[in-house]
Amino acid sequence: MEKKPFFQGLTKKTIALALAVILWAFTNFELDVERDVRIPLHLSGLPEDLIIVNNAPENVDLSLRGARNLLSSFAFSNKSIPVDLQKTERGVLKIDLKRAASQIVPRGIDIVAARPSKLSLNIDMLVTKRFKVKPVLGEPDSGYEISKKLKIVPQFVKVKGPASQLGKLESIETAKIKLEGEKAEFTAPVQLQLPSQYMEVLEGDHVNVTVYIKEIILSKEFRDVDIVPRNFGELEYTTTPELKATLVFNGPYKTINDLTSNDVKVFIDGAEMGESRVKRLRVKVQYPNSDLLKLTKTSPTSVRVRVKPPPPEESPET
Repeated sequence: MEKKPFFQGLTKKTIALALAVILWAFTNFELDVERDVRIPLHLSGLPEDLIIVNNAPENVDLSLRGARNLLSSFAFSNKSIPVDLQKTERGVLKIDLKRAASQIVPRGIDIVAARPSKLSLNIDMLVTKRFKVKPVLGEPDSGYEISKKLKIVPQFVKVKGPASQLGKLESIETAKIKLEGEKAEFTAPVQLQLPSQYMEVLEGDHVNVTVYIKEIILSKEFRDVDIVPRNFGELEYTTTPELKATLVFNGPYKTINDLTSNDVKVFIDGAEMGESRVKRLRVKVQYPNSDLLKLTKTSPTSVRVRVKPPPPEESPET
């Protein structure tokens, strides 16, 4: 009787099928397969009167070992490692991240390692405190100064943050206000500079600061300036031995610095003698930029002048 084709080589086919089943089982149920995954860390339930004052990692790297089919079928992309903080109190909270991750890993998969393996959270009380605003100023241009107290609106701000950090503060500083190029009063909005990322200004993060700038007023003294007699014509006269003056000027920084003794004219006016033979003539001073400069001292203020009498007229010969 002739054998049917199906039964030809049946033994070999059976062996091949058995090997295929064994290979499939070995491939899908091997326990030594490892896989590294990155899973987000999710902190929740922190009481409203508490705050975490250090940075927790956003993700945890896990090394997993298990059957290939389990690792392949486990959907890691929509998972996160939960950490419940509802019963947390002020202080340092230590968390075993490998243990926390075990909540989301199914049976049959082992967590070989977690990186980081531990998490320490510094927990502080969350409080609100009122602080005075302290402007930080740059340097004005040479020859200019701040003329009076700054105007700050608002002068005080409320800041929310960790109790331990707010307790060390006395005021809240602003960003540096640049004064270069400013020649007069100006107002500018200025950002507040909080010293910690865990602090928050409750009513806006900037203040308006008015700065009053003016040019510095300086004094300048000139000594031994010649007093020049004018308008005496052919009169013969005598004065004090030395016609020298001391002058003091006040004025804006640049104007006063540019002023030299050659710019100043000091004199007495003989036209003021009139018919007098002896008289004290006022010392007069002429100088540029009289609308900006002020003469605050003149010494001497006057000079005594004596005019010689004219010679007697000769009598006509008889």
